[in-house]
Amino acid sequence: MGPTDRAVFTCADCGASAPSFGIDYDRLGYPVCPACEAVESPLGGPGARVRP
Repeated sequence: MGPTDRAVFTCADCGASAPSFGIDYDRLGYPVCPACEAVESPLGGPGARVRP
């Protein structure tokens, strides 16, 4: 059995990638991009720059 890839977060706005364990989340639990601080939420969509 080979190694398992870790989960990776990829920002829909700027395309930055980071391991999911290094991502911050807003107060509603949505991931915040570490590069551009866009919040990936179903209401905001790509490019939403909602601050937590």
